[in-house]
Amino acid sequence: MTTTLTTRRLCFTCTLSLLSACTEPSADDSDAGDEASDASEEPELGDTPLPSCESAMFSFEQLAAEIALPEPELDYVIELYRGAPPELSGTALQHWVREVGARLGRVEAGVLIDDTAIETALDLAESETGEPRKLALLDVLGVVRNVALLDIRGRLTEVADVLPDPERDPSLLHAEWDQAWCVWSGVLAPLAREVDGPGAEAWESTIVGGFETGYAGIIGPEQVWAADEFATKPAKQIIEKGSFGVASRGLVERAGQARDGADRLAAREAAGMFALIEDRMLGRNTPAIELIQTMLAGPPEAIDPEVIERELAIAFVKRARKYCDEAVLADSLGSAEAAKGVEEGVVYTRILLPEMTELLAADGFDGDAYLQTWADYRAAVLADDPAAATVASEELVSWNCAMQAALAIATCTDSADE
Repeated sequence: MTTTLTTRRLCFTCTLSLLSACTEPSADDSDAGDEASDASEEPELGDTPLPSCESAMFSFEQLAAEIALPEPELDYVIELYRGAPPELSGTALQHWVREVGARLGRVEAGVLIDDTAIETALDLAESETGEPRKLALLDVLGVVRNVALLDIRGRLTEVADVLPDPERDPSLLHAEWDQAWCVWSGVLAPLAREVDGPGAEAWESTIVGGFETGYAGIIGPEQVWAADEFATKPAKQIIEKGSFGVASRGLVERAGQARDGADRLAAREAAGMFALIEDRMLGRNTPAIELIQTMLAGPPEAIDPEVIERELAIAFVKRARKYCDEAVLADSLGSAEAAKGVEEGVVYTRILLPEMTELLAADGFDGDAYLQTWADYRAAVLADDPAAATVASEELVSWNCAMQAALAIATCTDSADE
């Protein structure tokens, strides 16, 4: 049964519950008691009240569900973004898109790039019907996903790179991390659950674990105003690179659907997912950007998901190569920066693993054993053990270079662009 616009209109007003009032300590309370109380009241992930984010994510959930329908109701989609007529003052979703664009400097000729792209797609949808309208609405979905990932990356970077400051309230960093968590949960978590599927690659649980670990490290072990860099820096990389993994899996999956069903809609959504990882190609496999974009914009039956997967692998294997021995070469064992780099290498390798398993099978490659070598390398880096780190890194480099050779990369590299 088709539901009318009036009955489907939703209230986006969020009620902010009040926090418990703090009472003054009695005269005989000890400092030790205060410290114990503070420790027991450390916040948990998601504790920060974020009504505007929650409202924006609720609007996005409704928008994504509507666009997924065979015949989306355009007026409803427009209302979810621009607001209810006649004011059209913008919903929390549009305000969030604009705020992210302004904060990250995504402005061109004085115009906010992402908000303008969404408005343009909505205008096009109003002038079209049938499949062309649905294609325009899928562009809206793709832009919002890209904004979400950019917002998450920016906020987590602010927390992970912050310097100790006794004048700073840790709740400010908790709020930034919680905002990133709110956005990831609302926009990208559904995609992570989808790509995990029955294969159980565990992208969602990996990223959730990163959020939890990093959040717990915001209050450091020695000073509340000095975050535990061994928690926040690696966690940021797990979340960010894990999200690239989700996007790459979603891209290849949609590309396959587009080819098998001659489905232009699947191809358009794949193009939106490629936008999430396009910057990973720059400087590592730059020519593939145009190749993939052209393929996804052309006849869907001509799309080759295997080619797309290989082109992504060329970029990701080079990025993984950097971290196979960076800590050893830089003599940075035992540092938070080294720990961060290890996690980048691990996640990039996980993205590559299906391709490595296929291309290196004849050479005896074992994916589980290779991931264990990464685990051994991580342990040696954290323990500041040069001998063990060197042994592990040599094996990591060996298999990474073997993968590069299998991909016809002329010289094993972490930076050359081909």
